[in-house]
Amino acid sequence: MIVLGIHDGHNASAALFVEGRLAAAVCEERLSRCKNEYGFPARAIRQCLLLAGIETEQIDRVAMATRHLPPKYFLVKRNANFTKEDYWREQTEYWYPRIYERKNPSYLEIFKDKVDEAGFDYDRSLIADEDDVEGMQKARVRKTASFLALSEARIRVYDHHCCHAHYAACTGPETDRTFLVFTADGAGDGANGTIQKAVPGKPMVEMVRTAKCNIGRMYRYATLLLGMKQNEHEYKVMGLAPYAKPEYCQDAYRVYADTLQVEGVDFDYRFQPQDHFFYFKERLACARFDAVAYAVQKRTEELLCRWVENGISKYGIRNVRLSGGVALNVKANQKIWEMAEVQNLFVGPGPGDESLSIGAGYAAMMEAAAELNRPLENMHGIEHAYLGRAYTDGEIKRAIDTTPIASPCRIQKAGETDLVELLLQGEVVARFAGPMEFGPRALGNRSILADPRRPETVRTINEMIKLRDFWMPFAPSILADNEKDYIVNPKRIDARFMTVSFDSTAKAREELRCGLHPYDATMRPQIVTADANPAYHRLLRRFKNRTGIGGLLNTSFNLHGEPIVESPKDALSTFDRSGLRHLFMGGWLLSKTS
Repeated sequence: MIVLGIHDGHNASAALFVEGRLAAAVCEERLSRCKNEYGFPARAIRQCLLLAGIETEQIDRVAMATRHLPPKYFLVKRNANFTKEDYWREQTEYWYPRIYERKNPSYLEIFKDKVDEAGFDYDRSLIADEDDVEGMQKARVRKTASFLALSEARIRVYDHHCCHAHYAACTGPETDRTFLVFTADGAGDGANGTIQKAVPGKPMVEMVRTAKCNIGRMYRYATLLLGMKQNEHEYKVMGLAPYAKPEYCQDAYRVYADTLQVEGVDFDYRFQPQDHFFYFKERLACARFDAVAYAVQKRTEELLCRWVENGISKYGIRNVRLSGGVALNVKANQKIWEMAEVQNLFVGPGPGDESLSIGAGYAAMMEAAAELNRPLENMHGIEHAYLGRAYTDGEIKRAIDTTPIASPCRIQKAGETDLVELLLQGEVVARFAGPMEFGPRALGNRSILADPRRPETVRTINEMIKLRDFWMPFAPSILADNEKDYIVNPKRIDARFMTVSFDSTAKAREELRCGLHPYDATMRPQIVTADANPAYHRLLRRFKNRTGIGGLLNTSFNLHGEPIVESPKDALSTFDRSGLRHLFMGGWLLSKTS
């Protein structure tokens, strides 16, 4: 069976399954070069089909994620096009009149400067108004059928949280166990939290569905109140939180603690605010920025831990998997796996909406197996996250020869030994190699690398290359053989994808200090195995042979606010526009001479 998974909301993506195995998965933003891309992922679909060598007529089923997406978000491409000023305007001009003044303003009238009528390639006769999610679903299905030249009968649309849960349950290792899957996000198909039971060989069972798990909503509005972009910069709030002194944050903490509560396996309020933006804006007006970050992060950790604890207690299952946008909070994930009640935790690469296409594909395969009365044994989890395109040395060389670079450069043949030499000299090097990673984390193939012992490299990357906020931590890539040397992981939590954080050992604080959080010395590591990425593992091994250190500082190869690079041309453009001095790709080393 060949199944195409599609997510056409924010962080749009496509995934292709061939005989139960995930053959390709690509985020549309990598190809469109528009971060958090919203809408039909035509480029990603084409690339998945190309990578798997599949023609559209071979597709047996198309699985689309999320039933209810409003037309207005497609017309403005909300998450892709909105600035933080637009999100603030959304609150003051749209939500405030609706909630507090009982008015019914037109979203598209407010954001008429954002509307892209020409880009809205859907059958408008099916859509009644800007909020018609049912009509929009019909239009989405019709567009998909037309694009693929397939019958609409082959296309099915799956619930948002069903897709999140299937992604969590089906991508990880040890699929022979029973798992308790928790999904949590801002909102999707009328819910923002579920608990689902995954039993090997059986369809998933939804145990809890709630619209009161407003953790993601509180967090995104805290992000906006702190002057950052909601739905994108939440990780900055998480990175800022450890710097705060708890004794100075209690007033801000109580503002959050007095509202949302865990009640059994659901949520409720001690005091329910009328909304989740203006309520907190008023009560946190005099709070320090770091106190707000601390308060919302601490309350997030408390709520999630209590919810998971109660779920384990009620259902008697101690193996846990997480998905949804809230699962991107690596510090909360650490608090969860550290709980005595939790036996094991898995969070897959890109657990936010970018992976809904993969979850939809798994859901479709499970549904097909039930309909055809077939066993589920032929469904496979993922062995790695390198699910995108790899470019040949010839394609890379042609890009080098044909792409103009403003800075004078020396171009020479080079190998891994040359890259290691540069790292030993304290240089920062971009590496473009092999298949592109799936999800928001670079895992070595589209990465910027540095010696993790040199503090000066942090300033170089922050100021000259990525324009990052000074308080944000970097992350390390660590050889699997050195995992125990550097991370405190008594439960052997899967740490391949930078989706969970850990305390560091004394050895890590000495040898990998630039890959740790500067204040609390935690890390979100990528554990690298030879099976998953032979070339990157070999590079780490060469660095270890020269230094005795089994890790490197690894950050994504992109400029701030842009997607991670996908192609050689993307890599060359980012190299040219940044303070990067060295780019290693396809056996070639480009070094700026000025």
